[in-house]
Amino acid sequence: MAERKQVIAPRSAESVRLALLAGHNADLGTAQDSFHVASHMVRSNDKSERNLVRPLVAEATVAYGRCFTKSYVAGRTQLDKIITIPREHAAAHASLMRLRNSTVAHSESVLTPSFAIVELQREQPEGAVRAVRASAMTVHPSYSAEAIDEFHALVRAVKQVLLGEIERAKAALLARLAAEDLTALWDEGQQPQLLSVSLDSWDIHSRRPDYPETNIIKVLVEPARTFLMPSSGDLFAPKIHREEGAI
Repeated sequence: MAERKQVIAPRSAESVRLALLAGHNADLGTAQDSFHVASHMVRSNDKSERNLVRPLVAEATVAYGRCFTKSYVAGRTQLDKIITIPREHAAAHASLMRLRNSTVAHSESVLTPSFAIVELQREQPEGAVRAVRASAMTVHPSYSAEAIDEFHALVRAVKQVLLGEIERAKAALLARLAAEDLTALWDEGQQPQLLSVSLDSWDIHSRRPDYPETNIIKVLVEPARTFLMPSSGDLFAPKIHREEGAI
């Protein structure tokens, strides 16, 4: 049986391009998954599930928008400079980017007004009016099932076009490597290694290069939590209420 080994491809124009496209594909995958779940939640009869629609749409919108906004990562090209948005989804793309730029990522939209609310009280029909309590209210936009479905279809279509570019980038990288000494890469090539780091040691000002300069990948972790509960069975399955005395 032939041996197999995965190593990080040496830096080249071809490997950098494939990595760039993979980053866009990861963001589109996040957007696709979030819109997929939101499309189910928005139709739910459960209020707690419907309340998840807004954060899901926000996550999807931010992830999608990352592909089409300027990045400070050297060499990261906006996706609309690489592929063309399918014509039948152009209007949905424009709407989603407006939603990202004015509402989700910023607070400029008329869809999210905030009001100061004062509760008034009058004991008698002609008595003096008193202000007894002050509060505040912010109105958030709601999303229709049709709009979410439209955005979901947009992301799937864009992702499909991108996957074609990724396949061509894979072929170009393999063609480039065919001219290299792959024996040396087999013997000395680096494999990705995950290194867990805590939040207090995370450098929030760090900025990644366009292609990894090290095979060490830092992963943010939280302290382990211990639950005093059985580990078997489906923890998310609905509970069955039995009559007293039932087995």
